Amino acid sequence: MSPRKKDEKKYTKYVGIFLAVIMVGSIGMFFFSGGSTNNNNEQSENVQVSGFESVPGEHIGIKLNSIQDGLQVTPDNVTTARYMNIAYLNGTPLQYLIGNTSVYNNFYGSNVTKLYSAGYDNSSWIEMHEIDPKVVAFQYYTAPETYKGYQPLSRGQGIYNVIGTPMLLGEQQSVEDTIDVIEGDAKSAHKFNEIFQFASTDAPIQQVVDLENEFADQYYVEWAIEDGSSFRRTALYADPTENTMTNLTIRASNTSQRGLNYNITDYGNITKVDITANASNFYALAMEPIQ
Repeated sequence: MSPRKKDEKKYTKYVGIFLAVIMVGSIGMFFFSGGSTNNNNEQSENVQVSGFESVPGEHIGIKLNSIQDGLQVTPDNVTTARYMNIAYLNGTPLQYLIGNTSVYNNFYGSNVTKLYSAGYDNSSWIEMHEIDPKVVAFQYYTAPETYKGYQPLSRGQGIYNVIGTPMLLGEQQSVEDTIDVIEGDAKSAHKFNEIFQFASTDAPIQQVVDLENEFADQYYVEWAIEDGSSFRRTALYADPTENTMTNLTIRASNTSQRGLNYNITDYGNITKVDITANASNFYALAMEPIQ
């Protein structure tokens, strides 16, 4: 039995995000745990607003337009990951799926426009945030040592930022491990490569989890706006159980009252379920069960 199956509480945390479908309250591992509170025993070295160039050393410079981009620079053995294009979502009904993200803006003193996070069985995590404007408008300590030319900035409680596009955020080991991948000195996450063959690379909300023989071995979901007036929720199941397939088939055959349109396609051990709805049936789409 895997370590995660032995840890029922951790499994419930991961899967609960998907069972709820709507991702309110799941916007960030650090922030969700209350880690963004200030440490009154620390004083900032820098409280002035300045550009990224004010921080010496190397800066992060990678593409972050999808969950796939994030995983390409994330250390291996990820068990759950999430991506949100917050700038795109603002002002659309899809913004209600991600909850209140203003805590990020307050954390940086700038607007967070894209967010990616990844978690592991051992409870470690890494987050990446694109901000606009690209300014340093937050309190920090400069770490006494650089890592491969990058200057970590302590945000308190053992959490560090590394400046760039996107910003890295995580505990010291997670940040250093991610820099190793960015620099080509370590392998990136590849566990979800097969399921991603059938996923979009431009959906504004994406999330994936490794379930290990639950209702599927892996589950992925994405949300998108189509034609400006309809919404799509695409789910991918790696090796879904017979019970999962039965439930999906029953719901697909009885959608008229809910105003939903189902399309189920099998690709070997991967099952793809596209569900679309117009704006008046958005709530029904959001609350449609995933298994």
